[in-house]
Amino acid sequence: MPKVRIVLRILALTIVAFLAWVALQPPPGRPNVSIKLLGYTNDTSGIRLAMIAVTNQSDSKIVVYMPRILIQSPADPRGFAYYDSHNLTQWHSELGAGESGSFTIPQPTNQSLWKLSFYVYNDFGVPQILKRFAAGRRMPYEIASEWIGSDK
Repeated sequence: MPKVRIVLRILALTIVAFLAWVALQPPPGRPNVSIKLLGYTNDTSGIRLAMIAVTNQSDSKIVVYMPRILIQSPADPRGFAYYDSHNLTQWHSELGAGESGSFTIPQPTNQSLWKLSFYVYNDFGVPQILKRFAAGRRMPYEIASEWIGSDK
């Protein structure tokens, strides 16, 4: 019996040490993402589309998703408002270090300045997955482009 208790204590201590190691792992830093307007085009129905490129300039893999258009709104305390085009782009991409992805999105109508906002996460690897599992959620970063002028 004493040997069983010793083995169980060692096993419990090992599990506690592993969980402490996981909890003390630093979160990955904010990913470095480049968002670039490539130009404009029209779809088959004549709707003006902005062509956007997203580049992962970080050393680790990232997932970029849910592009949203923000328009300048001086009346809003944040200085911007979300543009609701009723045509949400469901673009998402997993980008390795140095990789790029591109997509088109309808340009806001009657807006002089707008920008894009994305959610990005890079919490890959066993420690980050275990932390995310314990927290019950993933905590993405919100990354936005610079203001873009509408070229009409």
